[in-house]
Amino acid sequence: MNILAVVSGGDAPGINAALFHLSRLVESNDDVLYGASGGFLGLLNEQIVELSPTLLMPTIGSGGSYLPSSREPVLNGVSRRAKIKSILEKYAIDGIVLFGGDGTMRHVLPIVSVMAVPCIGIPTTIDNDVPGTDETLGFDSACNYAISAIDGILATAYGLPGRGFVVETLGGRSGILALQIAQAVGAHAVLLPEYDFDEQWLVDRLRQALDKFQHALLVYGEGIASSRTLIDTLHSNHHLRLRDTRLGHAQRGSRPSYRDRWLANEMMDLVYQAFADGIQYGVVVIHDGRLRLSETDIAHLPPKMPDRNRYERINDLHSS
Repeated sequence: MNILAVVSGGDAPGINAALFHLSRLVESNDDVLYGASGGFLGLLNEQIVELSPTLLMPTIGSGGSYLPSSREPVLNGVSRRAKIKSILEKYAIDGIVLFGGDGTMRHVLPIVSVMAVPCIGIPTTIDNDVPGTDETLGFDSACNYAISAIDGILATAYGLPGRGFVVETLGGRSGILALQIAQAVGAHAVLLPEYDFDEQWLVDRLRQALDKFQHALLVYGEGIASSRTLIDTLHSNHHLRLRDTRLGHAQRGSRPSYRDRWLANEMMDLVYQAFADGIQYGVVVIHDGRLRLSETDIAHLPPKMPDRNRYERINDLHSS
């Protein structure tokens, strides 16, 4: 059996651990694991490498992806799809394991139907915004990285009282990552792209925290409309001096946590067994802590939203 691994879209912690475990499964069964270097664009250009446990072992604890990714919309063109199909036939690919986020997972079923090759999707994004699954590979690592950084910010907040702090997380247009982090660190306020907020309410909320706790902590997702002007506005219009920290892409390249390494192993066990059983299509999902293979087409599921009740509890909106 020849398996091809493709990483598409943004990278996330845990990909390397997954590739290593899959390579070990493949080798122990005398099969072959290939990787497309550069996502679907790399596949189109026939940048195919053979992967082995010896090659991948040093990368288990690293963030990023040993296989470079890409965001090129290669699958949109009929001629490009035909070329990719011919490359898959050339390498006698029996199954594709596809790592990626919401947009990437929507390609899984078309790959199966158009290219006639079994494909299993692995929801892989720190944003945790893939519908149909409770958790994505890389999410836990990004949360842990952010929490560690914010713990340091809070330590200096206690050491020199009277200051306000603002932390921006990644997450794109989704606020799920920011919300989970805000809850874990005890933020006094959280702002998400999905929910509007009143500027005066935010000012009052931060001032109340400063009065009561001698520090204030605001966490917000990068996708909020005012992300680039928020701090200046609060300072110039309301005389609030806030120390700004943007965690940036270090979250995405952070060291994979124990949980993400464990998930990577369990996910690859499912993938390999699915190919061995002749399953044509699926996405590995997590529900209530359990992993399973779902045959639901993600393209038909509604967008995944941050928990509104949790958002209101952090911001103390229930009492307003």
